[in-house]
Order: sequence, then C-alpha cells, then structure tokens
Amino acid sequence: MKKILLATIGTITLATVAQAEEWEYAVEGHAQALYGYTDVKKHNHSAGQGNIDSSITYNMDADTNLSAHLDLTGGIDQEIQDNNQGRWGEEVYGVVDSLYGQIILGQTTNVASLFHNGAPSAGAVSSNNDIADFLHNPDWKRNKKQTYFATLNSTDINTDGVAPKISYITPELYGTAVGFSYMPNSYNRKGLINKHAGYAHKDGFVGAVYNDYDWGAVSTQTAFGYAQYHGNDKEFSYSLRLSRGNWSLGGGYRKTYTDGDNKISNGENMPDLFDGYREGQAWNIGLGFEFGPFKSALTYFEAEAKNKDNEAKTVSLSNEYQINKHFDIYAAAAYGMYDTSLDKVDGYAFITGIGVNF
Repeated sequence: MKKILLATIGTITLATVAQAEEWEYAVEGHAQALYGYTDVKKHNHSAGQGNIDSSITYNMDADTNLSAHLDLTGGIDQEIQDNNQGRWGEEVYGVVDSLYGQIILGQTTNVASLFHNGAPSAGAVSSNNDIADFLHNPDWKRNKKQTYFATLNSTDINTDGVAPKISYITPELYGTAVGFSYMPNSYNRKGLINKHAGYAHKDGFVGAVYNDYDWGAVSTQTAFGYAQYHGNDKEFSYSLRLSRGNWSLGGGYRKTYTDGDNKISNGENMPDLFDGYREGQAWNIGLGFEFGPFKSALTYFEAEAKNKDNEAKTVSLSNEYQINKHFDIYAAAAYGMYDTSLDKVDGYAFITGIGVNF
C-alpha cells in the first residue's frame, strides 16, 4: 500500500512540474476484463489485468533528454502471478537519450527482450502466459507458494524479468542497433528463476543486435540475443518479422543450455525439474493482419525440455476490434496440448473480453 501511495504522489508531482516548456509528462493506461470457457478443468474462468505508465521528460537540448518512468501493473485471477509483487508490481527506471545512444537504469526488461519482435499478436491472447489463464499448463507455475518452469514460456529471453539493471543501446546506423544489459542480481518475480535456487541472486549480462530494413516490396525486423546468467544457464534467441501492407509474418527461436556443474534442479527440497527451462528450446510462428480498427493474429508456439519429455504446444487465433480510442473488444480461440511429467492437458478455450484505454 505504501508503494502504491508513493506512486500516486509521484504521478501528481509529474503533472505539477510539467508546466515549464522544457518539461513534458505523460500518463496513460490500459485494462482488460476477459472471460473464457474451456473443456478442461476450470470450465468457466475470468481474468483481468491493467497497467498505468507515467513519465516525465526534461529536454536539455534538441538532441538530449532525460526521462524518469513509473509503470504500475496488476492482475486478477491470473494463473501465473508474475508481477514484481505477485498480483501487482512496479517498474521504476530512468533513461538518458542522446546522439551517443540510450542509457537505461532501473527495473526494465533486458535488451534482447526489448529487441525481440517475432510472431505478431492481437487482442486477448498476446502472450503464452495469457493462454495459461484459460488452458492450464502444469509446467508453468508462479504464485506466492511455488515457482516452477519446467519448459520455456516464451521465445524472448525473459529469465531475469525486470530485475534492476543498467542497459546501453547504440544509435541506429542503417537501421541497426546494438545493446547490452548487466544485472547484479538476476532474480526477479517477473522472470523464470526460483528465489530458493542456489544461483538465484548471481549476476548476469545480455547482448543483442537489432535491424529494421525496408526492402521496398517488404520490410524486415530482425534481432539476435545472447545471455549468460552466472551459475544458471546460457541462452540465445532469434526473431524475424516480415511486413507488407496489412500483413505480417514472423517467428522466434530460443535455446537454453548449462555448462559444467550447473545441474538442473539443484535447489534443496524443490520439485523435480522446477528449473527445466535451463536446458530446452522454444519456437513460434505467426501470421498477422490489420485493417483499420481490426487486428487478427494466428500463432503457433512450441517448447520442450531436454532432460525429460516435457513439451508444450499451443495454437491460437486472437482478434481485436477498436470501437473508439477508449474501448476495444476481443474474441479468441486456442488449443493447447501439454505432455509433462506432472500431468497431461489437452483441450480448447474460447475467450472474449473488453479493453479500456485511458
């Protein structure tokens, strides 16, 4: 409650000091209320999430500005409670933007995750965690009692979540930028690491390259990422998106592996393969279409662990229609097949909902 109060005071302060011409401020937010029916386990389920993003920017000159950001998130009845504080969370960070690039300091995702731009998304099913709210995957668990990721849940490098870090991104040259992130402590509840694991609080670094190029007939966005979490694992990722007119086609790939004595499931009194994500791979592919206020995405995702025959497969068709600048409506259908050492799940989900933008 104290943190929420401080965040509110901070937002009010931003609005107060933003009267001078060299100052700019922004406050915006989004909320979703979703309802889904599935033919497995919880037949009827509802979930909600929302975020408020605020920032203040000081323009030093035409080429340099300093900004401070406060982003708040929250969720209701979500299967994976991966905000910083569980059901809710905060991201506080600052940015220095100049001719020499960007320096970002604070609670943010790493540069490989920022650059990753593969399969398109739309509406209610914008990530694999969203599907887990309605199609329970026994390999993915994050709540106040347990953290368990036996397979990867994304193709971007999200192991460290929004752990405090310092990042640097070079200026773009011919559509290409390079970035680096360093985090003194890799554990963060928005990531995959169990805080009781022996490697949880060690440091890590991430490097990434991004390219955006217009070929005339089609434009491409490409990203490569590499991460090393000391004592934990090494990871690399790749994403590619091709865009032409109203259509986009894209996908991503991620692989994780361990070296030497960094064995899987090395925490005491932990369930078997709670950190199976450390040796595995995931990939996805998707087709997106956008016309006026309508957006649609058809996406396939697959992940598997190396040490056991754990695998997750999902396919979803998600649609979004923007009624006006304040309201969206969603309709989605998804199929999931999870074959794991804990349980087997195979079923469909149909999801609808409404979004509010402010």
